Amino acid sequence: MMIITLILMFWTSVVRMHELPVQYPPCFFNPLCTCSKVIPDLGIVTCFNVPMPRIPHPINSSKVFMLQLENNGLRSIQPQFLMNTGLYKLQIKHNPLSDIPDEAFLGLERSLWELELPYNRLVKVPSKSFRHLQKLRLLDLTGNQISHIAADNWRGLENSLQTLKMGRNSIDRLPADAFAGLAYLEYLDLRENSLKDIDPSVFRDGMAHLTQLYLNDNQLNSIPYNQLSALKRMRVLDLSYNRISKMINPQMESEIRGVHMSLDVLRLDYNQIDSLHPGSFQHFQKVNRTYLNGNPIMTIEQGAFKDSRIRELYLTDCDLYEVDSPDFMGLESSLELLDLSGNNLTSLPNHVFQEYDFLRTLIFRENRISTFNPTEVFNGFQYSLYTLDLSGKQNGMISLQDLRQMRNLRFLAISRMPGSTLSPEDFLEFGMDIKELRIVKSNLQTIKNHAFRHVRGIKYLDFSENAISSIEDDAFSEVGNSLISLKIAHGLSSSVSELPNKPFKSLTNLQLMDFSNNRIRSMPETSFHFLKRIRRIELQDNEIDSIKKGTFQGDIHSALEEVNFGYNKIGSLATHTFVDLHMMKAINLEDNSISNIERRAFMNMNRLKYINLRGNKIKNIQDEAFQNLPDLEFLDLAYNDLFEFDFASFDQVGTLSSFKVNASHNEIHRLSINSSSAVSLSTNNMGGMMQSNIKVLDFSFNNITEIMRYYFKPVEYSLTHLYLSHNELNNVTQGVFGNMPHLQWLDLSYNDLMEIDFDCFRETKNLQVLKFSHNNIMDIPAESFRPLKKLRIVDLSHNRLRTLADNLFMDASIESLDLSHNQFMRLPIKTMSMTATASLSILDLSWNFLSGVHNTDAIFRMRGLTWLDLSYNRLVRLDDGVFSDLPQLSYLDLSHNKQLILEPRGRTFHGLEDSLLFLGLSNISLLSVPELPFHRLQRLHLAQNELASVPAEMASNLTSLHLLDLSHNDLTVVPLITHALTNLRMFNIAYNPITIITNTSFLGIADTLELLDIRRLSLSTFEAGALCKATKLRSLLCTAYTGVKNFNFPNLLEYNHGLRHLFIDVQNETNLEKEMKGRFPVKLYNFTFSGRALKNIHSEVLHGMRNPHLHFSLYNTSVSNVPSEMFKHAELVRNVTIELRDNEIRTLHNPSDGYKPGVPGKRFLLRLRMRGSHMNCDCDIGWVEMWQRKHRQYQEDRCNSHTELNNYEREEGSEYDCWDNGWDDDLRESFCVNKNNVSVAESLKSDLECGWSAADSLHLSKIVVFSILFAMFAAAY
Repeated sequence: MMIITLILMFWTSVVRMHELPVQYPPCFFNPLCTCSKVIPDLGIVTCFNVPMPRIPHPINSSKVFMLQLENNGLRSIQPQFLMNTGLYKLQIKHNPLSDIPDEAFLGLERSLWELELPYNRLVKVPSKSFRHLQKLRLLDLTGNQISHIAADNWRGLENSLQTLKMGRNSIDRLPADAFAGLAYLEYLDLRENSLKDIDPSVFRDGMAHLTQLYLNDNQLNSIPYNQLSALKRMRVLDLSYNRISKMINPQMESEIRGVHMSLDVLRLDYNQIDSLHPGSFQHFQKVNRTYLNGNPIMTIEQGAFKDSRIRELYLTDCDLYEVDSPDFMGLESSLELLDLSGNNLTSLPNHVFQEYDFLRTLIFRENRISTFNPTEVFNGFQYSLYTLDLSGKQNGMISLQDLRQMRNLRFLAISRMPGSTLSPEDFLEFGMDIKELRIVKSNLQTIKNHAFRHVRGIKYLDFSENAISSIEDDAFSEVGNSLISLKIAHGLSSSVSELPNKPFKSLTNLQLMDFSNNRIRSMPETSFHFLKRIRRIELQDNEIDSIKKGTFQGDIHSALEEVNFGYNKIGSLATHTFVDLHMMKAINLEDNSISNIERRAFMNMNRLKYINLRGNKIKNIQDEAFQNLPDLEFLDLAYNDLFEFDFASFDQVGTLSSFKVNASHNEIHRLSINSSSAVSLSTNNMGGMMQSNIKVLDFSFNNITEIMRYYFKPVEYSLTHLYLSHNELNNVTQGVFGNMPHLQWLDLSYNDLMEIDFDCFRETKNLQVLKFSHNNIMDIPAESFRPLKKLRIVDLSHNRLRTLADNLFMDASIESLDLSHNQFMRLPIKTMSMTATASLSILDLSWNFLSGVHNTDAIFRMRGLTWLDLSYNRLVRLDDGVFSDLPQLSYLDLSHNKQLILEPRGRTFHGLEDSLLFLGLSNISLLSVPELPFHRLQRLHLAQNELASVPAEMASNLTSLHLLDLSHNDLTVVPLITHALTNLRMFNIAYNPITIITNTSFLGIADTLELLDIRRLSLSTFEAGALCKATKLRSLLCTAYTGVKNFNFPNLLEYNHGLRHLFIDVQNETNLEKEMKGRFPVKLYNFTFSGRALKNIHSEVLHGMRNPHLHFSLYNTSVSNVPSEMFKHAELVRNVTIELRDNEIRTLHNPSDGYKPGVPGKRFLLRLRMRGSHMNCDCDIGWVEMWQRKHRQYQEDRCNSHTELNNYEREEGSEYDCWDNGWDDDLRESFCVNKNNVSVAESLKSDLECGWSAADSLHLSKIVVFSILFAMFAAAY
C-alpha cells in the first residue's frame, strides 16, 4: 500500500471564503508550498498536503520566520537541518513522525519561540532535541502516542516555557514534581489522557505562574483539591468529562480541610454528579464562572453554595425538577448569571431570587415551566435584570406585557405567546435599553405596523421557527436606524411565496438578513434597494426561481460581502446578475436548477473570492460569463451537466489569485476547442491569443475520452495542478501535455491509458507529482520522463508494467515511487540513475511477481530508503544482509509471500537492528518466529501464519514494541510473551482457536493496553473480569459470543472507564438485546456493528449509553432498517454521527428529536455518511432533507458557539469542518433503489415531498468523527 495518498483538498475544505487563511505566493524551492516573502528571507513557509518524505534542502539555506508542515508523509527530520533558518515558529503536524533526533533543532537556540509537533506519532517526549532552546515559550505535543513523562523532560526550558500542551496522549500518571522546574509555565493542557488520579507531589512546588490547567476527559473520580492546593495563581481549572460523582468525598475531608481555591473558570461539565450537598463549594473561595452542565443533578440542597462566591453558574442539561432561592443560598451578593436551560423545571416560585441583588442574566430555555406570573416571580429584580431567556416549546405562554416592568432588559427570548400578533401595545411601557429580541419556535403570525415604536433601540431581531403570514409595510419603521440583524429563518408561513420586501424600506442600517429555509418563490428586483449597509443576505433553502437583473446594484450595495441563494430553484443567470459589487467576497448558488449562465453574469467584483455553483444543471456557460474578477480564488462547478468547458468563459478572472476551478463530476466527454476559441488561438488573429489564469483545474469524474490538441493552450502558462482522474483517456500526447512549463501536479489515475508518447512532457519540465495509477500501461518510453528533472512523487500502481526502461528517471530526484499492483519480476533499480536512486525514500513494490531480493540487485544504491513494501509477491529467498546497506530503513513489509523462507537464526535483517520501526511478516507460512533483534521496533505483524506459540524470550529484543498482530494463527491460549512486553498498546489475537479467556489472560499488558482485538475466537469460556485491569483500554474489537454463557458487554466492560470505541462483530444471528443490556462506561461513544449475521438490531442496544456523543456505524451487515427507537432509548445522547458502509440498508429513520442544533436535552444528527448505499427513497428518509436544511440554517451556531458540548479546544484547521459540504456530496453518491438508482440528493430535491413537520424532529455540537476501528491496524504505517 502506497504510503502517500495525499490529494490537495481544495474542493470540500471550505464553503465560506472569508474563513480561508491568507494565500501567499509559491515558494521558489517548491511551488506546491507557499512563502510570504522571497529569498533570502522566506517569511512564513507553508506546505499543506504537499508530499514530502523529507524537508527540502533549500529551506536550510534561507531565513524563515515560520515553517508549517502538515500532512506531508514526513517520517523523519534530518539532524541540524534547520540550523541556518533562524526560525521563530516551527509547526509539524499530522505526519508519521515517530522520533525527533537530538540535534534536529541545533542552531535555533536563540530564535525558536514556538515548537508545535501535534498529531504525529511520537511515543516519547523528544526532550533532548529541545533542551538547548533558550527562548522556547510554547511546546505543543498534542495528539501523539506519549505514555510517560518525567520531570527531566523539560530540562533547559525552566526559564522560558509558558505554554505546554500534552493533550490527547496516553499518559496515565504524573510523576512527582513532573513540571516543577517550569517556573514560568502559565498554561498546562493534559486533556484526553488516561489520568486516574493526581499525586499530591506533582504540583507541590506551587508553580507560581500557572493560571490555566486542563484535565478534562481523563478518568478522575474526585476533585483533586489537595493535589492542586499549592497552585495559588490558578484561574482556569477544567475537570469536565471525567468520572467525578461528588463535589466532596467525606473520606478525604480531613486531608483537604482549610483548602480554598479562587478561580475565574471551573468546568465540571458532563461528570456524574447527581446532587449538590451542603458545603459542596466550601473549598472554592471564589469562582467567577462555574459550569456543571450535563451532570445528572436532581437536587440542590440548601447550603450547597454556602461561603462561595460565584458570578456565573451554568446548570444546563441536568435533571433538576425544581429550584428555589434557598437552593443558591450564599450567592446572594455575587450571582450575576444563572443558566438552568434544558432541565425538567415545571414551575418557578413567586419572588424567586428576590435577594439576589446582582443577578443580571436568567436563562430558563427548554424547560417545562407550565404557568407562572412573571410579575410575581421576577418582582425582586425587575429593574436589575438585563437578560431573560424563557424560550422553548414546552415552556408556558408568556405575555410580553407581563414583562414590561423589567425596564432595563437588554436581551429577551420567548417562545409561546397568548396571541399570534406582535403589535406596538405588546411593548408598551418597555424600557428603551432592549437590544435583542428573540421570539422563536412560537405561534407568531403577524407583525403589525410600528410594532417596535416603544423599543426603538433594538439591534437584533430573530423570529425564526414561526409561521408568519403577514409583516405590515411599516412594521420596522421605528427601528430602521438601529436594527443590524433580522432573522426570520424557517419563520414564514408556507403561504408566503414572495419575499416580504416592503417592510425593508426603512432598514437602512441592516447588515445581516436571514430568510433562509422558507417557501419563498420570488423576490421583486427592488427587494434590497433600501438596504444600503447590508453585508450578508441568507436566502438558501427557498424556492426562488430567478434573480432579476438590477436586484443588486453597486452604488446601493457598496458594503455587500456575501449572498447565499443555495438550494433554491433558480433556472438561469442573466447578464449583470452580479455586477459592480466591489465588496462582495462570496456568492453561493449551489444546488439550484441553473442550466445557463449568460455573458457577463458575474462582472466587475474586485474582491470576490468564491463562487459556488455546485450541484446545478449547468449545460452552457457563455463566453465571458465571468469577467473582471481579479481576486477570485475558487469557482466550484462540480456535479453539473457540462458537456464542454470553454476557457473563453473567463475574462480577466483570477489574475491576482491562485485561481482554482472544479469541474469534476460533469458530463464532459471531449475537451475540444469551440469555434470562437479556435479563432482566438490563432496567432495570426489581430485580437491576440486567448489566455486564462486558471492555476488549479479539476476535470476528474467525467467521461472524457479525448483531449483535442492544444486544448490547454490558453492555460499552459498558468496551470500548476491538473486533475484528470476517473475518466476514459487512453493516451498521453505531446500536443496535449507537452507545453505546460509551470505544471506541478498531474493526476491521470483511473483512466484507460495504454500509450505514453516519448515526447509527451517535452516542455512540461517542472512536474513534481505524477499519478498514473489504475490504468492499462504496459510500457513507458525511455525518453518520456527525461525532461522531468524536478519529478519527486511518482505513482504507477495498478498497471500492467513488467519492466521499466533503464534510466527512465535520469536527472530527477525521485522521493516516492509506487509500482504496486504490476507485473515486475525484478527490482527495477536500473530504472533510476544514481542521483534518482540516492534520493529515493519510499518504494512500493507490493502485488508484483518478485521471486527474490538479492545483493546483486544493487539495492545498496537506495541508501536513503526509509519505506519498502514487498508484500504480496512471490518471494522465496532473501539474501543474507540484503538490507544492510539501507541504514535509514524504518518500514519493511514482507507479508503475503507464502513461499518465503526465513531462517530462525538467519541474517536476513542484518543491518536493520537500529532503524526498523515497522515489520510485516504476515502470511509467510511461519511455524515459528524468527530471531528479531530490533530494540526500536514499534509495530510487528505476524498474522495469518501457522504459529502455535510465541516464545516469551522474544520480548527481550522487542522492548519498544507497541503493536503486535497475531491474528489468524493457531494459538490456543493468549501467549505469555504479553507479560514481558511492557510497552505494548495494541494487541490483535483475533481469529485464533483460543477456547478460554480468564481473568489473568491479559494481566501482563493490562497496564498499557489501549486497543484489543479478540474477534472470532473459539471461546467456550469468557470470564467477566478478563479486562477489568485494562484501565487504559480505549478500543475493543470483540465478537458477540452468543455461545458463551451469560455473555454481556456491559458486564465485561464494567471497569474499563477509558473505553471509547466498541467494535461488535456478529457471527451468529442475534439482535444483541441480551448482549448489550446494562450500563456502559461513561466515555464509550463509538459503536460499530459488523457481520452479515446481524439482520436486526434491538431498539434498546444503546439504552446503557452515558456519553453525550454517539457515533453509530454499521459495516458489512445485513441490517435493512435502522429504527428511530434505538436512538430514542439513548436518552443521554445529545449529538449523533452515523456511518453506513457495505450494508443492505434500505431505511434509516430520523435519529434526531431536537428542532435545531444545541437544544439542551435533545438529540441532533451531526453527520451522516452513507456513500454507496442503496436506499428506499420514500418518506421514511424524507427527514434527511429537513435535516440538511437545519444544518445550513444553523451552521453558524455549530461553528461559532461555545456550548457545553464544545468544551474541547477545537483542533487547528477543524473550523473548516463547519463549512464542509462533504455530507451533501455523500448523498449525491448514495442511490435510490426504488427510483432507477437516481441519487438520494436529487430525489430529496425533486421527488420527495414529505411535509414540513419534519422540521420539528430535528441538536448538534462539535465531535470529531472517528474512522472505523479496525482500520487502526491497517493504517498504522
